[in-house]
Amino acid sequence: MKHILIGDEHEGLLSTLEVILKHWGYRVFATPRSSQVQAFLTETAPSLVIIGSQMLAASADELRDTLEAWCNNGEQPILVLAEGALSEQPQLPYETLNVPIDIFALFELIQRHVEKIPRKNLRLAINLPGVVHRGERSHLAEVLSLSMEGLFIKTSFRLQAGERLRVVIPLLGMKKELEIDSQVLYFIHPGPENNYMQGVGIAFTSLDEENLKDLQNFLESRFFGEISDSKHGPTGLAPEQLDNRVCPVTLKVVPPSQRRQQLR
Repeated sequence: MKHILIGDEHEGLLSTLEVILKHWGYRVFATPRSSQVQAFLTETAPSLVIIGSQMLAASADELRDTLEAWCNNGEQPILVLAEGALSEQPQLPYETLNVPIDIFALFELIQRHVEKIPRKNLRLAINLPGVVHRGERSHLAEVLSLSMEGLFIKTSFRLQAGERLRVVIPLLGMKKELEIDSQVLYFIHPGPENNYMQGVGIAFTSLDEENLKDLQNFLESRFFGEISDSKHGPTGLAPEQLDNRVCPVTLKVVPPSQRRQQLR
């Protein structure tokens, strides 16, 4: 299991990141003390280091040297948690992650720096009814996963790669539905290796602004509902540490279209 080290003086932020990253399947060491960051880096080799800008600015030369050695050994940057512009530019490879946290930006950065085959988009396993329109014909389908870029459906009919269609998805709990132009990416034939499940990967080809916002809201609410139902639970999550668009706030985040530039 991959390890992620987080050092920041704000314990609410530490708790929020720890719960989210554990939910994604990572082992996390989170501490508000720079001395413990130094000790962990000396004794182990984490897959990623996330450190607050204030802790980094106040760190001793020994910790900075250790961080630089870690960057050079892994040929990757540290992630710096920043509230606004950095008062001091770190003299080592780094990327910034703005606070409050954008969950989509966090997912993209974690995937890019930790996983060998990174996913660009946060994908959720769900179970929703759906309708696929192919010209004048319509078919019922079961939506098994959903992201900002597309979905995967379980269906009893065949679709060809490249085929154009229109997908309708009810957003349960929001009293809305999405109707999106889409294209078939791939078709999975039923067999013993997949429990004879016949499914189709579909990419969205166009999302208007209203559909984009509705899909973002739906994925946000489902993601944090998923965390609340997990073994990690919502304990320690701090809403003020998460960027949000939806009120009342439970645990919501900003959409990808409003992401701030991450790369420095």
